[in-house]
Amino acid sequence: MEDDIYQVPSTSDAYVLNMEPEIGTSDKRPRNSTQADVCYPYDPQLLDQHSSIELYILKAYIQKETEVSEQEQNTERHLTAKLDDLLESNEKVSISRRYSHYGDIIKNQSQINQSIERYTFYSADLGSLKNRSFKELLKMKSEQDKSVSDLLVDTTNWWIDVLAPTNEEMRAISKIFRIHPLTTEDIQAQESREKCEIFQNYMFISFRSFNHDYHSQDYLEAVSFYIIVFKDGVLTFRFQDLPHPHNVRCRIHQLKDFIKVTPEWINYALIDNITDSFAPLIKHTELEVDSIDDLVLVLNGSEQNDMLSRIGSCRKTVMQLLRLLGPKADVVKSLMKRYEDKAKEIQYANILQNEIVTEHDDVKVYHEVTLYLGDIQDHILTMLQNVNHYDLILGRAHRNYLGQISIELSQAGNTTNGVINRLTFFATIVVPLNLVGGLFGMNVRVPGGEKQDLVWFFWIVMGMLLYVIVMVAIGKRTGFL
Repeated sequence: MEDDIYQVPSTSDAYVLNMEPEIGTSDKRPRNSTQADVCYPYDPQLLDQHSSIELYILKAYIQKETEVSEQEQNTERHLTAKLDDLLESNEKVSISRRYSHYGDIIKNQSQINQSIERYTFYSADLGSLKNRSFKELLKMKSEQDKSVSDLLVDTTNWWIDVLAPTNEEMRAISKIFRIHPLTTEDIQAQESREKCEIFQNYMFISFRSFNHDYHSQDYLEAVSFYIIVFKDGVLTFRFQDLPHPHNVRCRIHQLKDFIKVTPEWINYALIDNITDSFAPLIKHTELEVDSIDDLVLVLNGSEQNDMLSRIGSCRKTVMQLLRLLGPKADVVKSLMKRYEDKAKEIQYANILQNEIVTEHDDVKVYHEVTLYLGDIQDHILTMLQNVNHYDLILGRAHRNYLGQISIELSQAGNTTNGVINRLTFFATIVVPLNLVGGLFGMNVRVPGGEKQDLVWFFWIVMGMLLYVIVMVAIGKRTGFL
């Protein structure tokens, strides 16, 4: 009954994620072995001896072989899940993994210029080889008159950088390098979550950078960068133009005489360059925050018109930095733990083999890279602390700005109330005068009207002036004026 669970009909096209071999294959592992887990998808007896590359698939891909033997088909069944279920056959980008319409921008591969050199092979000893096609890159000859496919098999510490692979290219790469279907799916779906996953023959790291084009409308938008670290080399994937691969190649060229370039070191250099790329942006944000904090209580009138927009723009940048830097510390911590565990495994294996207890070269590499990653973690935590501090300063500046605006509005209201009070008091003075003037303007007997002089007129006018003077004096005394 237990064997029936793992049975796969020979005529079926279905693929299973745990990649257990079919009945009839020479698999000596027990069925209840933990190696049947999804993280261990490959049958070692069906693979070639190379630890990172499936040699016959590489050869068939280069030679465009159309007829594949039955044994190769069975082997391919165990090397890959049915990628057609994970990758669409056309070139449209699947958005099924995009859970929010307000998340990261998924780059459509069809918008990438396919004529540019999207594939770069690099080795510290041989330099860079670039081509627009993965197949043509594998056929390119180096200075040693060896093709890239031969270099992948014969050398170590190689690095292939891939820009916006098509679905067909991704299928070929996944089969040649034994990449798990879950990793392939994450890369093609442009998974935005930063993480470090351990598989049987490689580590998969998702580490996000940002759009460095200042003139682009997507400036500072998150850009996913994927790293697959094998024992012999490194694969990197990206869907937008980023400066990090070129910067790391220049760094390796300068330091190759002083350091041993390993896949672990290339992985560290990429993560370090992505982390360091945030430093100028944080420095610029610091200057803007200090300027806002100094000017928010000093500017008056029309000078304050753009202050709110400056605060909002700077705060948006800070929020994007927090979103990008937040998960990085956990990824680096996971990598450090992985390398520490790997070093302990090597030391323990040496002890079991009764070897002299000396520090192995691989152990030295893991310890050294762990120190480097610890330095990156310190940088990330420092930047996070600084950005959180900037956020607090901007929040205080925003409150101070709103408080100052509220005070100015209150002052303007008080001034308006004072003017209205004065106008009201003057109206109170004028109303009796209008009444007296209106009475004498009617067809009634005016005091002193029978006289032929203006004595009574002047007495009335003087009385009205005296009334005005007395009321103004009362208004001054009582504070109405």
